[in-house]
Amino acid sequence: MPDRRKSRRWFPPASFYTPEKCRRCGVCCGATDGHPCVHLKPQADGSYLCEVYPDRLGRRRTVDGHEFICSPIQVIIEMTGGYEGCAYVEEIRAIRREMGQPTDDLGVLRMPLGPGGP
Repeated sequence: MPDRRKSRRWFPPASFYTPEKCRRCGVCCGATDGHPCVHLKPQADGSYLCEVYPDRLGRRRTVDGHEFICSPIQVIIEMTGGYEGCAYVEEIRAIRREMGQPTDDLGVLRMPLGPGGP
């Protein structure tokens, strides 16, 4: 009988997720859904920066007072597949294609738009 379980798909190690790869779109920090983290600051060029980036992980609040847990982007991508258009997701997808692995589990989250979104 064939094994119907999904095979474990490749994800990069933590060292892959460097800040230099990020486009700073802010979507993973609430920039497009109207509920951004209080520490997410818009920049003149349209990007966003976290003012507490080195210490960001853990309990945080949105600008409207909701509490959430800031998690590493690696965890978000491995648990959900990440957001379409995310630079990390796009690079993982390209590497997986080279490896001959499926990519249908990547970039499955759509960019949330809400009050204050683009």
